[in-house]
Amino acid sequence: MPSNEDVLLAISKLSEQVHRIADALEKQQLRKEYQAAYYKKRKVAKKVALNRIEIRDMHCLECARDPRMPFEMWTERLEQFVKEGRSAYNYICWLAWAWNHNTYNVIPITRSGGYFHVFIGLSGKSPLRSKYSERDVTGHMRVTRFQKPEQLDTFAEALWWKWTFATLCRIVSDCEDEPWFKALGDNWHRPLKVAMGGFGMYEIKGIVFDHTERDLNNQSKAYGLLRPTLTMCWSSFLKGLFVRRNRFSVRRNDLNE
Repeated sequence: MPSNEDVLLAISKLSEQVHRIADALEKQQLRKEYQAAYYKKRKVAKKVALNRIEIRDMHCLECARDPRMPFEMWTERLEQFVKEGRSAYNYICWLAWAWNHNTYNVIPITRSGGYFHVFIGLSGKSPLRSKYSERDVTGHMRVTRFQKPEQLDTFAEALWWKWTFATLCRIVSDCEDEPWFKALGDNWHRPLKVAMGGFGMYEIKGIVFDHTERDLNNQSKAYGLLRPTLTMCWSSFLKGLFVRRNRFSVRRNDLNE
């Protein structure tokens, strides 16, 4: 007859075997759940990718506005942001994300090594990119007033104005006569109109802001007054270009997931 010690030892070994089996079953279940979630995510991503349009074989911003972009949906989303009490800057951030990550089959602007890599065409099926500095992209200079004509050139020729013309100008044009848009206060009109540059025709203290203005004195005055607004617009744009989805300040369905 086995002793008590033998019985306890056998029970201990049996318990270890049960724990090992339970751990194995748990890991197997977790693996199945992970695989199911992974393939579901891939399926959703593939479905979204099929809805994206093929990028044109040319500079993504140094070209005519792309009429295939989902302007109607973007305009509807602007009204939704207004109804939900969000800001114009949050909308610019979302629009930058939607344009850069959810419109084309190739991301127009990437970033690495301290530079922005902007899509300029295709080499076969591979994207070609050109390097730009942040100043080239936004026109943002750490000055409060323009003092040289060269600064006016940098400001006026920034890719930012080409992006707002390609996207924001069309969106605002589609809804600016709507009662809900006319009723918006300056906290909406100012950022959107200023972001549009000369196309926005925003007037401040008797000066109509135009990003192509060549009068150094007038442009310096306008820039000095609107610099905080422009800085926030640029910051929202850059955040939207490279934001991670789980850090984006809108709901999940706003990302068309």
